[in-house]
Amino acid sequence: MADHAQSSIVIEARPAVIMGAIADIAAYPTWVGQIEQAEILEVGPDGRPRQARFRINAVVVKDEFVNEYTWKGDEHVSWSLVSGEAMSTQDGSYTLRDLGDGRTEVTYDLTVELKIKIPGLLRRKVQGGIVDAALKDLRKHVEKLTES
Repeated sequence: MADHAQSSIVIEARPAVIMGAIADIAAYPTWVGQIEQAEILEVGPDGRPRQARFRINAVVVKDEFVNEYTWKGDEHVSWSLVSGEAMSTQDGSYTLRDLGDGRTEVTYDLTVELKIKIPGLLRRKVQGGIVDAALKDLRKHVEKLTES
Protein backbone atom coordinates (compact mmCIF):
# COMPACT_ATOMS: atom_id res chain seq x y z
CA MET A 1 0.00 0.00 0.00
CA ALA A 2 1.27 3.45 -0.93
CA ASP A 3 1.79 6.06 1.77
CA HIS A 4 1.09 9.74 1.18
CA ALA A 5 2.47 12.82 2.96
CA GLN A 6 2.01 16.51 2.25
CA SER A 7 3.32 19.62 3.95
CA SER A 8 3.85 23.32 3.20
CA ILE A 9 6.35 25.98 4.23
CA VAL A 10 6.87 29.68 3.48
CA ILE A 11 10.25 30.65 2.05
CA GLU A 12 11.61 34.20 1.88
CA ALA A 13 12.34 34.11 -1.87
CA ARG A 14 10.58 34.48 -5.20
CA PRO A 15 9.23 31.36 -6.98
CA ALA A 16 11.87 31.55 -9.75
CA VAL A 17 14.72 31.35 -7.20
CA ILE A 18 13.11 28.41 -5.40
CA MET A 19 12.29 26.52 -8.60
CA GLY A 20 15.87 27.15 -9.76
CA ALA A 21 17.14 25.42 -6.61
CA ILE A 22 14.69 22.52 -7.10
CA ALA A 23 15.78 22.14 -10.74
CA ASP A 24 19.48 21.98 -9.74
CA ILE A 25 19.19 18.27 -9.03
CA ALA A 26 22.95 17.64 -9.33
CA ALA A 27 23.45 19.83 -6.22
CA TYR A 28 20.98 17.89 -4.03
CA PRO A 29 23.66 15.86 -2.20
CA THR A 30 25.08 19.13 -0.83
CA TRP A 31 21.84 20.17 0.88
CA VAL A 32 19.28 17.32 0.95
CA GLY A 33 20.06 15.15 3.96
CA GLN A 34 19.11 11.67 2.71
CA ILE A 35 20.42 12.02 -0.89
CA GLU A 36 23.92 10.61 -1.27
CA GLN A 37 24.17 10.94 -5.06
CA ALA A 38 22.15 12.66 -7.82
CA GLU A 39 22.81 12.58 -11.55
CA ILE A 40 20.84 14.20 -14.36
CA LEU A 41 20.32 11.61 -17.12
CA GLU A 42 18.29 13.66 -19.60
CA VAL A 43 17.48 17.35 -20.01
CA GLY A 44 14.22 18.57 -21.54
CA PRO A 45 13.79 21.31 -24.14
CA ASP A 46 13.27 23.88 -21.34
CA GLY A 47 16.77 23.12 -20.01
CA ARG A 48 15.44 21.46 -16.87
CA PRO A 49 16.01 17.82 -15.94
CA ARG A 50 13.66 15.32 -17.57
CA GLN A 51 15.18 12.23 -15.91
CA ALA A 52 17.52 11.87 -12.95
CA ARG A 53 19.08 9.02 -10.96
CA PHE A 54 19.40 9.14 -7.19
CA ARG A 55 21.00 7.12 -4.41
CA ILE A 56 19.40 7.70 -1.01
CA ASN A 57 19.84 6.57 2.55
CA ALA A 58 16.51 7.35 4.24
CA VAL A 59 16.62 5.77 7.70
CA VAL A 60 14.61 2.59 7.03
CA VAL A 61 15.52 2.14 3.35
CA LYS A 62 18.45 2.62 1.02
CA ASP A 63 17.62 2.84 -2.65
CA GLU A 64 18.86 3.71 -6.08
CA PHE A 65 16.16 4.95 -8.44
CA VAL A 66 15.33 7.02 -11.53
CA ASN A 67 12.59 9.68 -11.64
CA GLU A 68 11.02 11.42 -14.62
CA TYR A 69 10.04 15.10 -14.25
CA THR A 70 7.37 17.39 -15.69
CA TRP A 71 7.86 21.15 -15.21
CA LYS A 72 5.25 23.92 -15.41
CA GLY A 73 7.13 27.21 -15.28
CA ASP A 74 8.07 28.31 -11.78
CA GLU A 75 4.74 27.17 -10.33
CA HIS A 76 4.88 23.37 -10.35
CA VAL A 77 7.10 20.35 -10.86
CA SER A 78 5.99 16.74 -10.58
CA TRP A 79 7.82 13.45 -10.89
CA SER A 80 7.20 9.74 -11.11
CA LEU A 81 9.37 6.73 -10.52
CA VAL A 82 10.77 5.11 -13.67
CA SER A 83 12.75 2.39 -11.87
CA GLY A 84 13.88 1.63 -8.35
CA GLU A 85 15.32 -1.14 -6.22
CA ALA A 86 13.32 -0.69 -2.99
CA MET A 87 10.42 1.44 -4.25
CA SER A 88 7.64 0.34 -6.58
CA THR A 89 5.98 3.79 -6.63
CA GLN A 90 7.15 7.35 -6.05
CA ASP A 91 4.96 10.22 -7.20
CA GLY A 92 5.78 13.67 -5.94
CA SER A 93 5.44 17.36 -6.61
CA TYR A 94 6.37 20.82 -5.47
CA THR A 95 3.75 23.52 -5.94
CA LEU A 96 4.85 27.13 -5.48
CA ARG A 97 2.44 29.97 -4.71
CA ASP A 98 3.72 33.54 -4.85
CA LEU A 99 2.58 35.35 -1.69
CA GLY A 100 4.06 38.69 -2.77
CA ASP A 101 6.72 40.68 -0.93
CA GLY A 102 9.35 38.12 -1.99
CA ARG A 103 7.67 35.26 -0.11
CA THR A 104 6.54 31.93 -1.56
CA GLU A 105 4.48 29.11 -0.13
CA VAL A 106 5.95 25.75 -1.15
CA THR A 107 3.85 22.58 -0.89
CA TYR A 108 5.58 19.21 -1.15
CA ASP A 109 3.38 16.22 -1.92
CA LEU A 110 4.85 12.69 -1.87
CA THR A 111 3.40 9.22 -2.38
CA VAL A 112 5.70 6.22 -1.99
CA GLU A 113 5.19 2.48 -2.03
CA LEU A 114 8.02 0.21 -0.96
CA LYS A 115 8.69 -3.28 -2.29
CA ILE A 116 9.88 -4.34 1.17
CA LYS A 117 7.55 -4.80 4.14
CA ILE A 118 7.87 -2.22 6.92
CA PRO A 119 5.19 -1.64 9.57
CA GLY A 120 2.69 1.01 8.42
CA LEU A 121 3.09 3.32 11.41
CA LEU A 122 6.87 3.42 10.94
CA ARG A 123 6.57 3.98 7.15
CA ARG A 124 4.15 6.89 7.61
CA LYS A 125 6.25 8.47 10.36
CA VAL A 126 9.43 8.25 8.29
CA GLN A 127 7.73 9.56 5.15
CA GLY A 128 6.22 12.52 6.99
CA GLY A 129 9.64 13.25 8.47
CA ILE A 130 11.23 13.11 5.01
CA VAL A 131 8.70 15.59 3.59
CA ASP A 132 9.12 18.01 6.52
CA ALA A 133 12.93 17.73 6.43
CA ALA A 134 12.98 18.27 2.65
CA LEU A 135 11.01 21.50 2.99
CA LYS A 136 13.21 22.77 5.83
CA ASP A 137 16.37 21.83 3.88
CA LEU A 138 14.99 23.64 0.82
CA ARG A 139 14.21 26.79 2.83
CA LYS A 140 17.65 26.80 4.45
CA HIS A 141 19.36 26.23 1.08
CA VAL A 142 17.37 28.93 -0.78
CA GLU A 143 17.76 31.50 1.98
CA LYS A 144 21.52 30.83 1.97
CA LEU A 145 21.54 31.36 -1.82
CA THR A 146 19.70 34.66 -1.52
CA GLU A 147 22.11 35.96 1.16
CA SER A 148 25.04 35.68 -1.26
